[in-house]
Amino acid sequence: MKPAARSFRLRRGQPGDAPRLHEIHTSATRTLCAPYYETSVIDGWLQGRNPAIYVPLLERGALFVAESDAGVLGFGEAAPGSVVAVYVDPLATGRGIGTAILSYAIEVARRDHEGPIRVEATLNARSFYERRGFKETHRTFVRRNHVEIAVVGMELPEPQLSVVHDPDEALLRPVV
Repeated sequence: MKPAARSFRLRRGQPGDAPRLHEIHTSATRTLCAPYYETSVIDGWLQGRNPAIYVPLLERGALFVAESDAGVLGFGEAAPGSVVAVYVDPLATGRGIGTAILSYAIEVARRDHEGPIRVEATLNARSFYERRGFKETHRTFVRRNHVEIAVVGMELPEPQLSVVHDPDEALLRPVV
């Protein structure tokens, strides 16, 4: 049996995506984080957020999106050594969108970087990252507006390479 084709694609975000990214970010935070954070923390976290804050990131190509024919379903951001953001519309979770965004974010984070990839995960996202190989390193808080938000510092180890001897040639292969 053939695996089902992905019903979405990844692309570089564009300034016109800003309103939808804001909607996804707000909805995901209010919906998916609600069981883990008090309402007052979420309200403070999102205070002052608006679509305009995404535009500079989109203009410099820092954000990428997952989209289907119906529109943008999620977005991500990464920098060398770090996954900065993975957000999926709560109505679109469980379809592999977050995993695809994270996989691409890891690719971006590994460019020009040696060593582990780091992420500061929200409490609700901890298990998502663990299932994909990240390990908890510490717990801390980040400050947004007037609130402190508990987060989990996590790392994805650098892939280890091993030399596999083949009678015809030696190959470097990632150890999995």
